Amino acid sequence: MKIVEYQKDTSNFNYRVLRGVAVCSAVFCLIVAVLMVANTVGTRKADPIHFPALLEAKEALNSDRNNEALREEIRELDLLTRKQFFTSQRFNRIAVFMLFGGLIVMVSSFKAMETYKAKYFYPDGSDPKDDLIENAAWARKSVTAAGLVMVGFALILALPWKAKLSDDGESVALKDGGDGGGEATPSEGGATPGIVTEPPPVASPPVTEPKTFEPVEVASREEMLKHWPSLRGPNAGVVSMEKAPTAWNGESGEGIVWKAEVPLTGFSSPIIWKDKVFLSGGDRETRQVYCYSLDKGERLWTHDVKDIPGSPSEAPKVSADTGYAAASMITDGTRVFAIFSTGDIVALDMEGKRVWGRNLGVPENPYGHSSSLELHEDILLVQYDQEEHSFVAGLHIGNGEDRWRVERKFGPSWASPLLHRGESGSELILAADPNVVSYDPSNGKELWSVECLKGGEVAPSPVFANGVFYVACDYVCVAAIDAKSHEVLWKGEDLIPGVSTPMVTKGLLFGGLADGSMFCLDATSGEEKWFEDTDDGFYASPLLINGNVYLMDRMGKMHIFEAASEFKSIGSPSLGEQAVCTPAVSGNSLFIRGVQHLYRIGS
Repeated sequence: MKIVEYQKDTSNFNYRVLRGVAVCSAVFCLIVAVLMVANTVGTRKADPIHFPALLEAKEALNSDRNNEALREEIRELDLLTRKQFFTSQRFNRIAVFMLFGGLIVMVSSFKAMETYKAKYFYPDGSDPKDDLIENAAWARKSVTAAGLVMVGFALILALPWKAKLSDDGESVALKDGGDGGGEATPSEGGATPGIVTEPPPVASPPVTEPKTFEPVEVASREEMLKHWPSLRGPNAGVVSMEKAPTAWNGESGEGIVWKAEVPLTGFSSPIIWKDKVFLSGGDRETRQVYCYSLDKGERLWTHDVKDIPGSPSEAPKVSADTGYAAASMITDGTRVFAIFSTGDIVALDMEGKRVWGRNLGVPENPYGHSSSLELHEDILLVQYDQEEHSFVAGLHIGNGEDRWRVERKFGPSWASPLLHRGESGSELILAADPNVVSYDPSNGKELWSVECLKGGEVAPSPVFANGVFYVACDYVCVAAIDAKSHEVLWKGEDLIPGVSTPMVTKGLLFGGLADGSMFCLDATSGEEKWFEDTDDGFYASPLLINGNVYLMDRMGKMHIFEAASEFKSIGSPSLGEQAVCTPAVSGNSLFIRGVQHLYRIGS
């Protein structure tokens, strides 16, 4: 067969430019692929949970609990390995797109080079010639195949981008049932100024209402105060009881009114309305809502959360100590609401029948979603902070549709929202790295913002007391913000609650550290009042009952002590199983969720 050959015009300037671009793109892709492989190997070796030096330091601390230098070393090692882990994950995610982009440029450049031909042609000689058209096609396919192999090889080693951090419950990023559940010397000589940013006035919320919503019945504030409708109760964990229990033993049954098994694990705290107790639970295959009899502990009904429009066919990976049901439920007295780490959110009536259900999008969160729900009038408030596309939304409680939605330019947060009812109106306070932001809960309008939590993982929820908001970010600080001027009054960088939300009363701030120990600070200055070492850390948040603080550690031991500037223990009863959820209160009883059972304690 006679083949007509064409000669490339290699002296053409455009040809030389394209060749240079193609070669540079190929080298670029190779470098990115190598870096992805090296980064992934390094990430797997630098496991933030099982880092050898960290494990050795923790083992040493067990035999020397008073070694503050060692405790500080553990905190620094833990922070360093976690930051390295998540930085490596973000690099791999960006590198994949860089690799694909480089391959597209490389293949396009090689293909474009074929268009630059000499203006002349000549027939081949009498000797047999290769089919040059076939050879050119083979060359192009080879380049493409090599590129795809390079991408595939990098992806095999680099994925998944979000690794499962822990299988043994050591990750401190867990929020206690969606609640949210430290050390240079506290500020001397008064206030440390914070960075305050006042956004320009916003005429209207960035989202228009999709339609006019039907009015629905909502419980009054007075009715809410009679029950325990949400995490930490209707009065931010402050409780008055005629006879508060101070002694019980979950193993022997002493002081236990009843004990009920919970089918699926969950770290959501119990909520109570009248004679019913509600919980959520879940695993990779199933998510459920449970209702128990308050009097006898019988399970009245179970609702399977399935067939939700938009729900993922496969649940996302989450850390073992966050799970799929970490966010606590909430009720308005007519409906109960629950949200899960799949992004599914449901409303049920008091008999367990579904009112509505929807999916908010699978959250991109390295531990799993744990921000609990909040209510403002007929609006269900959802904090949905994740690695990308974070937002806060107000859903109509009657049908679940957006009343409003506001984009947030922050990364993941495990804190729950605080609904503050002030003299000038209600505010929704959200904490994340790096800002504390206030929104109008009626329409999502941003009211003010303060930067004071930069550089860490935010899990404790904001609290309010005596005109001051208190926030905390593990390894960064605990900070006090004036509710009127929005100035940072003080920062403490020594004793920082990493997961457990602190309690503020009588001018004192009480908290528990995630790696063990309880502490008390002066709420007006941040000055340390006392520090008490414990064997286990704290995820659950404290309650204030009849002037005493109830703070439960991760092994289920309740530390009861006076809310005073000097430590005085009242008792330390044990549940007999691990527990990380904040208790609920009804009458003279505590309702505590362990990892396997729900307990009623008291009378």
